[in-house]
Amino acid sequence: MTTRSTASTAPKASGSEPTLKYVQANGVRFAYLEQGAGPLVIFMHGFPDNAWTYRKQLQVFADAGYRAVSPFLRGYAPTAIPADGRFDPVTLGKDLEALIAALSDDGQACVAGMDWGGTAIWQALATAPSAIKAAVVMNTAHPIAIVKNWQSPDHIRSIFHVFYFQMPGVESRVNTEGLPWVDYLWKLWSPTLKNDEHIRSVKETLSSPGSMAAALKYYGGLSDGIRSGLPMNEMHTPTLTIYGSSDFTAKHAEPVKPLFKGPYKNIMLPDVWHFAHLERETEVTGLIMDWFKTHAPN
Repeated sequence: MTTRSTASTAPKASGSEPTLKYVQANGVRFAYLEQGAGPLVIFMHGFPDNAWTYRKQLQVFADAGYRAVSPFLRGYAPTAIPADGRFDPVTLGKDLEALIAALSDDGQACVAGMDWGGTAIWQALATAPSAIKAAVVMNTAHPIAIVKNWQSPDHIRSIFHVFYFQMPGVESRVNTEGLPWVDYLWKLWSPTLKNDEHIRSVKETLSSPGSMAAALKYYGGLSDGIRSGLPMNEMHTPTLTIYGSSDFTAKHAEPVKPLFKGPYKNIMLPDVWHFAHLERETEVTGLIMDWFKTHAPN
């Protein structure tokens, strides 16, 4: 059961800033940023990140007549730590499906996301396609691409963190004063990007009790999901994928193409790394807007 909440918490945003709200979805109390009014667009973040990563996109879409929403993923403060302890891709997809049901007026939304947010979209596209009008997935490995590249030494080297974050006792090595792993991964994954203010915000999110432990459990959830079998259904929803040519996920674009039976396009951005929506804010925001206007007109 999902219920919608319109209560906001301090600090209350001005009319030109996102407002922090809460909603119950898939058994979790989600915090989300909201700006604007109109057709619902949901932006899903990854790791190590938070909902504020889409500040630019929320503003642009609100100005264009959309209701733009950016949830903090399960376990990312101020979203609650899930009582079920589940962080696998199927659960992330159900989170997105439930958020759409709780926040929309018609049971549908346009969605965009990257990293774990993109994983949630992949799963929802496979299991709840009627809830998504159009989708944009950025720098996210689809399970079929992960399996295809599983025996490549270069691939394994590029995703060392996936294995490291599943090691026993890793939280005590990652969740240390100053969260140096956050700085390290942002510098490694988007070395040309400098955004100290946002990274401070990310550290505040992950410094909240239980949040870093929850974020790290996503990696074990991914491995468990792949071992047990994840939905890899054909996808008919209009979908745009965006990859940075310098990102470690860039090689994952090609294996996904055969799964799409509806409108599909892939854009490879040269000299762009992991956080494409921040490295090329204006360009990427425009690509998302154009895709939604073309395939899910108001």
